[in-house]
Amino acid sequence: MSPTNSNMGGFDFSLRNAILVVLGLFIFHLGRGWARGLVEGNYLIGTLGLILALAPIVWLLLVIKKAYF
Repeated sequence: MSPTNSNMGGFDFSLRNAILVVLGLFIFHLGRGWARGLVEGNYLIGTLGLILALAPIVWLLLVIKKAYF
């Protein structure tokens, strides 16, 4: 049984959050690679990659905003 008065109040990081962060990093990396298509002239894949690369960043900013502001 864990005590209710724990010293780890600021470390609320669960396995679910870790999996979401790893998944977000994977999506960002995949989108960054596809966004290179904009430079190479493949605009459809490049635009999709840009959206995929920005989506985890926006999600992370929304999570931070909800938690701290």
